[in-house]
Amino acid sequence: MATMEELTKTQMVLLTLLVSFVTSIATGIITVSLLAQAPSSVTQTINRVVEHTIEKVAPATPSSNTTTVKEVTVVKEEDAIISSIDKSAQAVVRIKSPVADDGSQSFYALGVVISKDGLVVSDKRNLVLNGTYSVTLPDGTTLPATVSAISEDDNLALFKIKGDPSHTNNFKFIAFSPNELKLGQTIIAVEGRDKNTVGIGRVVSISSRTEKDAKGNDLKVPYAIDTDLSSGEIQGSPLFNLSGELVGIKTSTVDLIVPAGLYTSSIPMKRVVDKAK
Repeated sequence: MATMEELTKTQMVLLTLLVSFVTSIATGIITVSLLAQAPSSVTQTINRVVEHTIEKVAPATPSSNTTTVKEVTVVKEEDAIISSIDKSAQAVVRIKSPVADDGSQSFYALGVVISKDGLVVSDKRNLVLNGTYSVTLPDGTTLPATVSAISEDDNLALFKIKGDPSHTNNFKFIAFSPNELKLGQTIIAVEGRDKNTVGIGRVVSISSRTEKDAKGNDLKVPYAIDTDLSSGEIQGSPLFNLSGELVGIKTSTVDLIVPAGLYTSSIPMKRVVDKAK
């Protein structure tokens, strides 16, 4: 058997590692045995010391080899619908006709605030161009409004609310959707003369017409949206997508007969607003 003096350097290192390994195992066994017999107060103190030691040793920032786990959030359609209604309802207003000779006012149509300075898009039926209308905001405030622009081709009217100090340039409004609607897309209609009621449906067809662009080329422009909604009898009722953006509005024809699910698209509305600015 070789003595310590006869061992090589490599053998000495291996022997040292072996002794350290055996000593560590023995120490662990003895420690576990002692902790099992020690009172609970002692073990709790030891655990707290170990936890604090680990917190100090742990790196403050992850190393380059750390694997990052990305969380994927799944949004249910029901949650998107509720969020869209909460957002869009803040801009839906109710418009009353100018005061009659006997002092009475009648319901005119629904409308949507589409700018912070109080522009409201609605239906054009039986419009009194020089009259002063009343617009009731979602918070119950009623303010006067006048006709700002009209579109005979699309039966659209644009009103301008005369704000007070608490509302001037501070109206809650809804933006037009920048994207074209797709067949089968979910849409939400907000209706009701006295309070908001909603209808949820799908786009079943989109009607387009040919127009000339700035260069004189033919361009197909969507102007009507047909949905599977069975309601929609109140003029000015807006149509929103799941993002709470305005995509359509209920307008009337000369004889006021419009299919329940048919709406004017947001493209003609944008044009009326652009001309008024």
